[in-house]
Amino acid sequence: MKKKKMTIRQALEQLEYPLTYKKFSKTFKKIKKSERRFFIKLLKVYCSEIKNHELVQYASASQLNLNQKGLILVLSDRLMLIHSKERSKIIHFDEIKFSKIAQVDFERVDENGNNDEIYGSLFLKVARKNMGTKNYNVRGILKRDLPKLTEFIKMKKS
Repeated sequence: MKKKKMTIRQALEQLEYPLTYKKFSKTFKKIKKSERRFFIKLLKVYCSEIKNHELVQYASASQLNLNQKGLILVLSDRLMLIHSKERSKIIHFDEIKFSKIAQVDFERVDENGNNDEIYGSLFLKVARKNMGTKNYNVRGILKRDLPKLTEFIKMKKS
């Protein structure tokens, strides 16, 4: 009997972190075909930025705004946000060094008061050279991972 393929989110949740980028890049084989093309499109963007032996500390499917979905990757020295619309060719890629992060926080309770949701938001305020700060609101990260993720970022930025 054939094994049922997973969504991007399910495949990333089943991985045990930290793992090498080489092993992480092979997760596309577990993803169902309808989402695999989108995952490979995102994978091509950051494959030139990451070396095979680098450790991926955490990865999750996320949303920067309501119509763009993608991935958040936490490496040893930086954070990567890769987002796009499913049918679009435009990909938004941000590489944020932990030293540039001015403030990090997370939210567990949604605006409408539902505490039973399983996903939360990560808030980042990033200092930019010769400019002000840029705010990121990364939605769709598992609530149980948010405290560990913010603690890891705070530890790395200091």
